[in-house]
Amino acid sequence: MTPADVVDLVKEDARIGTVGNYTDKAALSLLTRLSLRLFEIWRFHDWEWQLDPVSLTVSSTDYEKTFPATTGELYEMQVSGQSGYLPRYSRRQYLQWLKYPDPATTGSLRGYIHLGRDASMNLKVRFFDPPSTSSTVIGWSKKRFVKLTTADWATEIAYFPEEMQDIICKFLRSDAYRMANDNRSYPELQVAQRDLVALKGEEDSQADLEPKAPPPDYIRFVRRRRGSGTGVA
Repeated sequence: MTPADVVDLVKEDARIGTVGNYTDKAALSLLTRLSLRLFEIWRFHDWEWQLDPVSLTVSSTDYEKTFPATTGELYEMQVSGQSGYLPRYSRRQYLQWLKYPDPATTGSLRGYIHLGRDASMNLKVRFFDPPSTSSTVIGWSKKRFVKLTTADWATEIAYFPEEMQDIICKFLRSDAYRMANDNRSYPELQVAQRDLVALKGEEDSQADLEPKAPPPDYIRFVRRRRGSGTGVA
């Protein structure tokens, strides 16, 4: 659906403005409110359909990184070819680490800290220890949602799949009812919020399973190190 589709639907239901008119006060107000509702849904959960791959190179002289404008949040990251992941540390933990001798000495990447945002509001991080050899960091981030403008009336709403766009309509319909002083506003908002929570529950219930036992290669490795005797899995 496009913003024009959503706005026309709620205009018709709430009987405000003129359907098909995208320059009247109601249309412009609803477009702004639509952006705010989409930001609200974006923040509500780490939706799997908003995953965006991360791939960057970190070196001993280039370990502070600014992510592209499309990156809204950072999820899991790891050094390519290695197991485990790079944890995010607090700035206090990082300052504690700086108390050690020669904090700029290169070594193995062990994590990162956030450094806020640049002038364009893009995420910045610092990886540490600076790696002795260039390392490729891979992982996933959350796509950033960009505020809608009047140039987006006919553009498909980004990042939000069709199967959940009825919830978007319900949120905006509650706003349209409020604009019209219609007492159906709050009940409609409750329905939208309930459906959003239910959608999150559906995604959580389909989360990836985490194995409770190590993979066979690891078990064989442990048995070899123990030598003769009974292996314990």
